[in-house]
Amino acid sequence: MSKIPNVWADQDRGRGAFPSLRIYIRKVQEALDRRDGLSYSAQLMVFGIILVAIFGRCPSLFIHAQFYAEDGTVWYEQAYNFGWVRSLLIPQAGYLQTLPRLGAGLALLAPLRHAPLVMALIGALIQVLPAVILLSERCRTWAPLSTRVLFATVYVALPNAKEVHVVLTNAQWHLALAGVLLAFAAPPKGWTGHSFDLLLFAIGGFTGPFFIVLAPLVLIYWWSRRRSWSLAILAVMSIGAVTQTIVLVFGALRVKRVLGANLELFLRMIGGDIVAGSLFGSHGYALRSPMFLIVPAAFCWFAICLYCVRWANLELKLFIVYCAALLAASLRSPYIAGPKPVWELLVGQTGARYWFLPMLAFAWSSIWCARYAANRLVSIPSTVFLLLMIIGIVVDCRYRPFQDEHFLQYARYFQDAPPETHVTIPIVPDGWKMELVKRGNSR
Repeated sequence: MSKIPNVWADQDRGRGAFPSLRIYIRKVQEALDRRDGLSYSAQLMVFGIILVAIFGRCPSLFIHAQFYAEDGTVWYEQAYNFGWVRSLLIPQAGYLQTLPRLGAGLALLAPLRHAPLVMALIGALIQVLPAVILLSERCRTWAPLSTRVLFATVYVALPNAKEVHVVLTNAQWHLALAGVLLAFAAPPKGWTGHSFDLLLFAIGGFTGPFFIVLAPLVLIYWWSRRRSWSLAILAVMSIGAVTQTIVLVFGALRVKRVLGANLELFLRMIGGDIVAGSLFGSHGYALRSPMFLIVPAAFCWFAICLYCVRWANLELKLFIVYCAALLAASLRSPYIAGPKPVWELLVGQTGARYWFLPMLAFAWSSIWCARYAANRLVSIPSTVFLLLMIIGIVVDCRYRPFQDEHFLQYARYFQDAPPETHVTIPIVPDGWKMELVKRGNSR
């Protein structure tokens, strides 16, 4: 019997384990890059793995589920008191918010004590979607599969993202990411794929302002790729975008507060909240770091993203422009409550959801530059940033549970209360509450 050759030993004899590891990684990369995407069974497995990872970052969100902020105070309270169909038409923060209101409607099917868990599960499912979409063959034009695996890994493990983790109120940011991935992806195959896309773009168009920004970029994408499917999804998302614009202009306006914008705060947001937050985790670097560190960090964000806008493929270019446009819109009119000017509150980590997509743009641009940039002055720093990001991933691998507001006790009291009783239930964060009027058939 012939002896099976030891490839590692033959190619790296006497050179230690690290060259062998590089060869193994290279072989895995080449095997991945020969594929356009994962099979349906592999996608299903990845879906389950990511759900487990999401659960592991903060198990209490599921084991001891309780309402968080607008999940209780707005979505569930209005769905219960007014009826979930009527609540769909009520603007919040100046826009229609269909996704969380649909989630609250589904939560009404369960007893109150289980309603937060239903909404958390919906938020988790929405959070998984972008990674699975990214690894499908439809996103083959975004990057080779090995690079998309890195994109998906960073997305799932991204530091400084607790505010958009599982909570249904902020699941719209993950839905917006899924939307931009599908908008710049290959057309679906079969009626199920077409139906899924149309449903996602329909819900996404009526959930927040994201598709107002995305629609013009889809038009640019169609002009470059000339895919008829791009016009179809543009038509669907434009209905939502136009409706949201009308609601914003003529409907319930956002509360106008003192913005307090200045260059120093802007640089602290970019260099401290976005760059340092994505590299080292959520520890308020924007406030604590001196400007001689903040300014170079902000410069790196601009330099790496602009390099990709100049040299990367069209899909990544448009994604970076999308993230930058949403950041600009968020800083122009953030929805933040507090006693100080809004930008001072933002620097203090009050609105971490606004950093999610810009952090992802920085991380994905760093991955692209580390792998494909021809200029070593770009590829080497990008590689260093990715290595530093491991620190943030480790630091933020587990999120602290929310404070216990004894939700189950209030849920039992509500269950036993007579009809027409007004019940006030404190929810997370501290100081928030929701008020329900007990109906005769409520559980």
